[in-house]
Amino acid sequence: MHLICNREELLKGIQIVEAAVSSRVTLPVLANILLETEKESNRLKLVTTDLEIAVRCYVATDIKKEGGVTIPAKKFANIIKELPDKNDKIELKVDEKNQIDIRAGKSHFVLFGTAIEQFPTLPGFVEEKAITVETETMKEMIKKISFAASMDDTRYILTGIYIIIESEKIIFVATDGKRLSYITRPAKGSKTISKAIIPSKATNELVRILSIGDSNEIKISITGNQASFQTEDITLISRLLEGNFPNYEQVIPKKCQQTIKVKSKDLLQATRQVALLTQEKGGSVKFAFDKNLLNVSTKTQELGSADVEIEIDYSAPPLEIAFNHIFIIDILKNISEQEVIFEINGPIDACVVKAVGDENYLNVIMPMRV
Repeated sequence: MHLICNREELLKGIQIVEAAVSSRVTLPVLANILLETEKESNRLKLVTTDLEIAVRCYVATDIKKEGGVTIPAKKFANIIKELPDKNDKIELKVDEKNQIDIRAGKSHFVLFGTAIEQFPTLPGFVEEKAITVETETMKEMIKKISFAASMDDTRYILTGIYIIIESEKIIFVATDGKRLSYITRPAKGSKTISKAIIPSKATNELVRILSIGDSNEIKISITGNQASFQTEDITLISRLLEGNFPNYEQVIPKKCQQTIKVKSKDLLQATRQVALLTQEKGGSVKFAFDKNLLNVSTKTQELGSADVEIEIDYSAPPLEIAFNHIFIIDILKNISEQEVIFEINGPIDACVVKAVGDENYLNVIMPMRV
């Protein structure tokens, strides 16, 4: 293999795929990046996998001789990162013994690689089942619900995001058993219904990759035990979590007794202030609604007490309800809307929090007993 490529483009490609590099000692080849030329498109393919997720991307290059090799990922990445910016072009040569010769300006490196036959083969993207979503929409959906996924590996089904693909729309749901986030957005393509639980590791990695790339749209295809996300130059493939996701529709209250609107920024600021005197995990803040006023407060024997008042439009009878402060903060810091609506049935019943102006996004949180 012999090629010449732009340093900045190659570095960008390495940054896209490097998070899927495996540290498994039992399969040393998974610590490598697969490099392979595609003469038809004059591109270099970069692939990494840890057998749970795989990332593939393409970099424009000038191919002198076709071929492929797997190269130690960390060493290769560090070499490319440390090359001087003024060296725009990098020359790569691979001989019959899979020895990689790297030259840029006055810098010269030699790395020992392995044959591409030792690297796992990635499945192709199934276009027939694909649905298309705007890239910014995909990033927004993940951002607005991923915090609700469980961190408890003993409830591994809840550690992922539930994806439902329907005709002309896509739904994301996440829950840890005490809170639930739901969002739906328009999509184009698939007429078949697909459902899958995607590991949070994959969706978090997808957001990172999309932030590096510059594509306007992304395709999603769910087949068998895997999901594939593809832009023009990047593909992420993830294994699915096996099992049945809880019936989220039963969790969402169908009616409410009180609907209360609050300014998002004011509530976020008040909750963060009061949370300074709560326990770091499981600490509660009390919301006391009274005439045109919301009092956000907390009191702990070990630390003391705090309260902040917010002016609101409220004329119903006084109402008190307590929440885990983390649940409130997670919602408010991930939305851009200026106001949120609380739909409350009582101090011990599930509460719905919606962003004003977005009917297709909601959060359900369980109150705390105080």
